[in-house]
Amino acid sequence: MSDVQVIVGIDNGVSGGLCAISSFDGSVIDFIAMPTEKVGDKPEVSIKGVLYWLDQFSPLSTAIAIEEPLRHAKSSQAMRSMSISFGKIIGLCETVLYSTYRIQVKEWQDVVLGKRLAKGQTKVVALAKAQQYWPDENWLATSRSKVPHDGIVDSALIALYYLHHRQ
Repeated sequence: MSDVQVIVGIDNGVSGGLCAISSFDGSVIDFIAMPTEKVGDKPEVSIKGVLYWLDQFSPLSTAIAIEEPLRHAKSSQAMRSMSISFGKIIGLCETVLYSTYRIQVKEWQDVVLGKRLAKGQTKVVALAKAQQYWPDENWLATSRSKVPHDGIVDSALIALYYLHHRQ
């Protein structure tokens, strides 16, 4: 663990994100919205895009903290999409020899955001926490974006959770 210099948090899914932070002080190194591509008529995670972004970090000094898909979802299509994304990303990380750590949604949210949030408040509280920890970040997916990207915000908080609660 002492060799880890970078922690990459991954909010799994096509609307997710990736965020790299320093294991020394938690400062943000880089982030992106989840790269996607069309497969048939549906978006899927682009493993080439994820790999291209991850290539800036050495597998020997990087820990990947990835959010596991929920056991239940609003629809079978959502469940399918999350599971495909998770499987593709885990496969990539293990093939390239990144150390990967699976993080439960409820686990990191309870610790970082607090327990018993009112329905619909998770994203609002997550953005407020991210702004508290990193006040100089805008969390925009692109230079043309107007609102912070939920997936990028969550990925940063997943990385932060891992930084403070390494297994």
